[in-house]
Amino acid sequence: MNISWVLADDVSLDPTQDLEQLKQIGPFWGSWKTWRAYSTDNVICHDQIKANELLTRAFQVTCNFYIPNQVYEALDQPKGVHVYQGDFAHDVEHREQIVAMHLAASRSDIVLLLGFELARPDSRMPMERTHYRGLVSQVIKDNAHTQWVLIDHGNQLDPDLAKLPNLTQDTVSGVIGLLNS
Repeated sequence: MNISWVLADDVSLDPTQDLEQLKQIGPFWGSWKTWRAYSTDNVICHDQIKANELLTRAFQVTCNFYIPNQVYEALDQPKGVHVYQGDFAHDVEHREQIVAMHLAASRSDIVLLLGFELARPDSRMPMERTHYRGLVSQVIKDNAHTQWVLIDHGNQLDPDLAKLPNLTQDTVSGVIGLLNS
């Protein structure tokens, strides 16, 4: 059974949590914003300017670094990076998180979503957030063979997401306890 963690950009783990214990469960996937705090194993950068900046620092040597094909081509096919296809038709926040979900699902039976905020939508929610929420839902629906687990989600889950049969909730300690038993 393959398990992966997808870290939200603004994840905030208990500082006493042993990251190596979590990484024994499965690799971390997330945006370049998560790497410094969590040593993310598989890092996504969807922005050409930021990708170029990271590549000039040989960032691809420190992790599995993923960039979109159009950025790969624009940067003259840099060595040591992984490439993914696709782009976003609408403005959407946290693009890298959506890509991380897709990539993790393609390799995992279980994807643990850490730091995601998927509470009931607000009518004042910006359009970029609405698009993000729709894409999160679509990734989960499109990967029905994958079990998605929302970890330590403090608020009431969006009712539309709560209806998805392959999405459940748990805690970090619950996951550790279950997998150590």
